[in-house]
Amino acid sequence: MTNQRTVQPTLDTPPGIRLELRGLAGERCRNNVTQWLIPAPRANPAILQIFRDRDRLPRRDLVPWAGEFAGKYLTSAVLALRMSADKELRETVQHFVADLIATQSADGYLGCAPESQRLTGNTVAGDSLWDIWGHYHCILGLLYWYRDSGDIAALQACHRAADMICRRFLDSGEKIISAGAEEMNMAVIHAFCLLYEQSGNAAYLRMAQAIEQEWERPPAGDYVRTALAGREFYQTPKPRWESLHDIQAIAELYLISGDEKYRRAYRHIWRSIINSDRHNTGGFSSGEAAVGNPYDPRAIETCCTVAWIALSIDMLRLSGDSVVADEIELATFNGILGAQHPSGRWCTYNTPMDGVRKASAHDIVFQAREGSPELNCCSVNGPRGLGMISEWAAMLSSDGVALNYYGPGVIDLKLSSGNRLTLAQNTRYPVDGLIEVKLHLANRERFALRLRIPAWSEDTRLAVNGEERFGIVAGRYYTLEREWQDGDEIRLWLDMTPHVWVGEREASGKVSIYHGPLLLAYDQQYNQIDPNDIPVLTARNLRNMEMITVDIEKQPWVLLRVPCEGATDLVLCDFASAGASGTQYRSWLAADGFRPVEPARERPVWCVPI
Repeated sequence: MTNQRTVQPTLDTPPGIRLELRGLAGERCRNNVTQWLIPAPRANPAILQIFRDRDRLPRRDLVPWAGEFAGKYLTSAVLALRMSADKELRETVQHFVADLIATQSADGYLGCAPESQRLTGNTVAGDSLWDIWGHYHCILGLLYWYRDSGDIAALQACHRAADMICRRFLDSGEKIISAGAEEMNMAVIHAFCLLYEQSGNAAYLRMAQAIEQEWERPPAGDYVRTALAGREFYQTPKPRWESLHDIQAIAELYLISGDEKYRRAYRHIWRSIINSDRHNTGGFSSGEAAVGNPYDPRAIETCCTVAWIALSIDMLRLSGDSVVADEIELATFNGILGAQHPSGRWCTYNTPMDGVRKASAHDIVFQAREGSPELNCCSVNGPRGLGMISEWAAMLSSDGVALNYYGPGVIDLKLSSGNRLTLAQNTRYPVDGLIEVKLHLANRERFALRLRIPAWSEDTRLAVNGEERFGIVAGRYYTLEREWQDGDEIRLWLDMTPHVWVGEREASGKVSIYHGPLLLAYDQQYNQIDPNDIPVLTARNLRNMEMITVDIEKQPWVLLRVPCEGATDLVLCDFASAGASGTQYRSWLAADGFRPVEPARERPVWCVPI
């Protein structure tokens, strides 16, 4: 891979990183592989057959975004391989890649539209095709596979598809904006930035720059100019969730050019979403768009939360800010794990703050077609949320490593020097706050190891090889710079005192309660109290919460008993487990004596101590 960047990321994903997650998160990852990623292509063969049949009659009646399913599935599967040694999954992905490439036309076309409708056509029903959007996801999946496997055929397929788009829209007088569905189809700018960084092909950068100029034309998103003008994301022309993939290109344009306007714009958009559209679950969007209200009870789509995490990983790359990693953890442990059924067999379309869990195959069944009864945007994309743990768990800096993911398991990576580092964690986190990290190194080496200290951990303790360290600040990385050797041990004690988010608007008079990064929820399954009879809580109730012993290898992750004077005690579980049996759940609970706070970098609104 060539390096076409003027600026290097503050933090970046180590090439070749491998993870073995244990505990509940590890079980969810394994179920994701065995129950969905391996069987999905066989159970839904139309995922690729629609590419083969594109010029056959009668024409298939497909949803406008049907071409995305293959690419989203592939991206999810490749990321899962970083956390799985499952040979069947690897064989499944290898066959899938080969079959996908075999559907590519000689001119590079990699979609499911007939020749007369390619890239700018309409569906049978007359809706704008999201055909270029489908190419974006296929290029992304193939590029991920090339980076991890070295499969040159996958990279060549990416270049053929990109070259075809360039021939159509670069210096031709025809514009991508003419394809309609602007926030979707114009997201291919992100792929062109990544391909330019990989190859140095100037045409790819010129294509990205041309799309950036088209953003400024109505009805496109105008993302950079509106951000620099200080407009909130929900006030921009295209606040739907798909725009987040367009916006990812802004981060790459900054790294490529070094132009500060891109960094400022990206930071503004990310902060705008945090302050006005990120829900208590860590999930993003209300009814599939930014609306300026994190209490809005409309659907929190799984695809939206996946895109939000992808955007946040890029924000972490640019900023090196540990609070961004806190936000990614919040979204992963709640919004993403909450969207996945514990069996791994299905995920949701909507993961509401209060309500019930429904399989995406039921909620958005209109996307099902012959040969693909289980396929929809979320079923193929939801597993990516788990796989993305590999992109932020441990990241390289110019002088060492930042450890972001805490939980039982092993992270194996290569340092910039080429020295191999393994970080083995013995912990019950996030059930409790003690985290023991053992380092394994092939050779002694001096480097900086940055430990994420969550913004909610007020009273944190740390020791290295038994020697206590001081000066630890919540919401900052704690840097340990020393010569490390094989067998060095770190013990980190995070403060698991409960904290809350005090609600406003639709959640006025209510709080969301957190145990570490875990959002807690009432679930009818664990309570004798029905949803309408949940007692009003006070700070005193919450300070007296006590843990109920559970098997951390099984559901739920945590159970806590809240003593309620004059009423039956309330039992709360982790949001990721709530509603798994089809029961009603609530994550906004009526409470007295709490006041809302203004958002701040040092103390996010969900980190207020009780």
